[in-house]
Amino acid sequence: MRIALFTATADRTNGYGNITYELSRHLHSLGNEVVLFVPRNEAKFVVEWNLPFEIRCVLPKNVFRLYQKEGWKYFRTIDVSGFDIVHSLFSFPFCIPAMRSARKYRKPFMMGAQGTYGVRPLTQFPERWFLKQCYRRAAAIAVPSMYTKEKICEYAGERYPITVIHNGVDYARFSRPVDTRKVREQYGNKKILLTVGGLKERKGQDLVLQALQQIRSRRNDVVYVLVGEGNWKQGLQRMAADLGVGDAVHFVGNKTGDELVAYFQACDLYVHTPKVVDLNFEGFGIVYLEAGACGKPSVATDAGGVRDAVVHGETGVVINDGDVTGIASAVLDLLDHPDRIATLGSAARQYAEKHDWALIAKSFMDLYVRNACVQCASQ
Repeated sequence: MRIALFTATADRTNGYGNITYELSRHLHSLGNEVVLFVPRNEAKFVVEWNLPFEIRCVLPKNVFRLYQKEGWKYFRTIDVSGFDIVHSLFSFPFCIPAMRSARKYRKPFMMGAQGTYGVRPLTQFPERWFLKQCYRRAAAIAVPSMYTKEKICEYAGERYPITVIHNGVDYARFSRPVDTRKVREQYGNKKILLTVGGLKERKGQDLVLQALQQIRSRRNDVVYVLVGEGNWKQGLQRMAADLGVGDAVHFVGNKTGDELVAYFQACDLYVHTPKVVDLNFEGFGIVYLEAGACGKPSVATDAGGVRDAVVHGETGVVINDGDVTGIASAVLDLLDHPDRIATLGSAARQYAEKHDWALIAKSFMDLYVRNACVQCASQ
């Protein structure tokens, strides 16, 4: 099958970029002819990929609103006449040129919606009208969680052909043992709580800091390590100092390759407690699978699509959104019962293995095959 994939980014430090890289290469490994369409300003990232298929840097620069300078360029079409299916991996705004191109050349159109940008534009004009047109014209829509599916239908006021396909993980990369001594030595014999992700409000690192204050009142052998960068860093540092836990909080910046894996494998618990803020939400949470592949259970909050990534009581513990005391209690209970950490961690590893990108790509292939015969006359 010849597949045209439209994406928002090729930056693998970005969740969207990671999804793009993994899904495209696994679709190619299944024998498909994949051509990836990315924004022009992403060319520098494409060079690093070294993938055995064509990547065309022809899409406009990403915009959040259509009235922005590059917005009009999203109404241009691209020649997709040689493809069997056109798939916009993400929703707004890249679904617009993908949909218009598929319609022009009468090709089946599919689209994905990861989270925030599959829903938030439905509250804005004229973005709402164009996004609904894309949803209506899609032969299939893939989302990573039931939460995302429900929110799209709620804010659009319409039902669409939405299929839930979870995001995946490079299981081999994260399950392969790496040297964790350097990480462990930094923190002595302390228990390590880890969060990986951008330092932004919806990621909920502030909830962990508040919980840490309660945790440290019970035991002083716990440190909190934050991997990632973002404009909320200074605010989190001030909060840690104000809460009196600054000495136990460590901001280590972005990590990649085996160094990132080492942090996952060195931690005792993966604690990631996102929030829903003005329709900004976690559509799934690949980091939970990455932690699981390392045999680490997660403490998470019931926000966005987290329940699709963490199975409460099986691969981790899911606390009510914003419940700081609940987060602290869950962490303390697990640290007091290492046998439970081991049991949850083992189940988390199995859950991650079932979400290897090779298997997720096959789920997308099933969706492609079911919809490849869909004619675009109605589009």
